[in-house]
Amino acid sequence: MFEDIRKEFPILKNSLFGKKFVYLDNAATTQKPQSVIDRFTQYYSKENANIHRGPYELSINATQLWEQAHESVASFINADSYKEIIFVRNSTEGLNFLVNTFGRELLSDGDIVVISEMEHHSNIVSWMLLQKQINFKLKYIPVKDDLTLDIDWLKDLVKKNGKKVKIVSVVHISNVLGIKNDVEEIFKIAKSVDAFTILDAAQSIARCEVNVKKIGCDALVFSGHKVYGPTGSGAIYCKLEYLEKLTPWMGGGEMISKVSKDGFEYNDLPWKFEAGTPDIGGGIVLGSAIEWLKNTVENVGGWDVIINHEQGLIGYLLNQFNGIEWFKHFGPNDISLKYGVVAFNIEGFTFRGCKNVLNIETSRDGNGISEFLNISGVAFREGYHCAEPLHDKFCIGPTLRFSLGIYNNEEDIKYATNILKQAVLRGLS
Repeated sequence: MFEDIRKEFPILKNSLFGKKFVYLDNAATTQKPQSVIDRFTQYYSKENANIHRGPYELSINATQLWEQAHESVASFINADSYKEIIFVRNSTEGLNFLVNTFGRELLSDGDIVVISEMEHHSNIVSWMLLQKQINFKLKYIPVKDDLTLDIDWLKDLVKKNGKKVKIVSVVHISNVLGIKNDVEEIFKIAKSVDAFTILDAAQSIARCEVNVKKIGCDALVFSGHKVYGPTGSGAIYCKLEYLEKLTPWMGGGEMISKVSKDGFEYNDLPWKFEAGTPDIGGGIVLGSAIEWLKNTVENVGGWDVIINHEQGLIGYLLNQFNGIEWFKHFGPNDISLKYGVVAFNIEGFTFRGCKNVLNIETSRDGNGISEFLNISGVAFREGYHCAEPLHDKFCIGPTLRFSLGIYNNEEDIKYATNILKQAVLRGLS
């Protein structure tokens, strides 16, 4: 059944640039099924118009499609209403929105924001920027030696500081380790002191069930391009009770219902937070991608089948390096704990961006390995994966990363791992 899904992705059907193509960079962005590509073409060919204001049929229809896309996202994550969904360009914009709205309204000097040592840079730097204006404390849930988050540390922090802990914002699945955090327990602890809770679901939205009621988060962000949708699309979920009281981050058209020289009135939710003309086509196609994934998950038998498929491929990948000492996996070896990604280093080689933490002067340049993978048609990632503090925690330089999508198969893994072995042998010779 997964081979039938694979056939829906035109970029995977043939060789690319005249060579075999194996796409293992899905944590960075996913490929798009033909139905999603066609939907994009259909919008710009037959439905393109600005939304909300036009009294003519094309604009009325585009507005309805825009609202339906919000409803698709709300249903997919089990939100109460489309009014709790705000469309943005990506997870990064979503996190910056939350930092610059809730962060500014909730935080005072001496308050505490809790994130973790495995966060994406967008959930670190955005808070650091706000610290230049508000002198709050940024605390990191430690990553333990077993690569899980130290929940006891969080319990102690909350017990010691109480309601000074104002915001807890954590990643669902690490884009480096592939580990899924116990966010339900983390948010339960946060709620014991009424902290506002944020979930970065960029890596989880296409890999497992994301149910905001079960998870217990107040807000959530994800990117459309990581859920088989278009780049430049994404969404924020936030509980209605918070959005109703929140001051918008941006002002302009669409987000108002009335303006005079003396003041203005807000538009209804969620348009209150969608100032200006958005990426209408991208948002509508994001809704279509969500519907495609929802139907695909149902057709294969549910999320457990998707998870078992990807974890089976991860196990197959790691088994290709059994007994090979130069392959250094950065992540839990228990396959049941891994979702979608395998990050690794190669002993004796360094890769782009490496700090002097691994005895670099005695290591070889890994560019030759990366280039051999590239010319052999393997799409992968190299670097810190926007999670440099996590690498620093374990004194690990930039890693290579193979990341999976719903369309990958054992043939992809076998080809990529064989090419990697050839590349290392060439580099050692």
